Amino acid sequence: MKKLKIVFALLLLIPLMVGLAGCDMYDTSSDESFVLSIQSDQDVGITVTGVGEVEVIPDIAIVNIGVQVLMKNLSEAQQQAAQSMADVMNVLEDRSIAEQDIQTSRYDIQPVWEWINGENTFVGYKVINVVNVKIRDMDAIGDIIDDAVSAGGEYIVINGITFSVDNPEEYYEEARLEAMDKAKKNATQLAQSAGVKVGKPISIYESSYYSIDKAGGQYAESGGRVPTSISAGELTVSVTVQVVYTIA
Repeated sequence: MKKLKIVFALLLLIPLMVGLAGCDMYDTSSDESFVLSIQSDQDVGITVTGVGEVEVIPDIAIVNIGVQVLMKNLSEAQQQAAQSMADVMNVLEDRSIAEQDIQTSRYDIQPVWEWINGENTFVGYKVINVVNVKIRDMDAIGDIIDDAVSAGGEYIVINGITFSVDNPEEYYEEARLEAMDKAKKNATQLAQSAGVKVGKPISIYESSYYSIDKAGGQYAESGGRVPTSISAGELTVSVTVQVVYTIA
């Protein structure tokens, strides 16, 4: 019975001894480095955001264009799609579109079924062949589209057009400088309001993109024919920076 009491007493002393050892190990009064380590590791200073924007006239149009054929016989569908697409490609070649500016974006062969008279009925095979065409002659966009439509006939598909610039980096550089300038001005204003001075930047984060600002399509009549007229509008190149400055 006495042996059991001794063992029980020792078990009670173990957590007390561990607790005391823990206090000695993390004695904040004797270990300054521990005090520093438990401080927040977040940047301490003035955090601001600056946005720079540059308006750009697009110099490239990318048109998604191709053919779509639906026929009962798979071989006939493939042959018709190949012929129609070849006619479209001939137009692009005649318009001096460089080979490297034409890239296949989709090629599908799909069986098509429809629910007809209460039954799932086989309709035929759909063959789709589509390319992305980079057009550098902005004045010829409408004419190229019209010629391709005429060549592809009833099988032609045009899924849309986007605008871009061939060398956007120079515009990003301009927008980036403006964004950093605005960030510094915002930091200076905040510092003056708080009665302190702005130090050096210790953290910079950037995000950039370009978007369509003003664009659209229109049609203009000429000699009895209504050619497609494309309006490229403008692009907005935007750079946003988030900067953390120290407090001097």
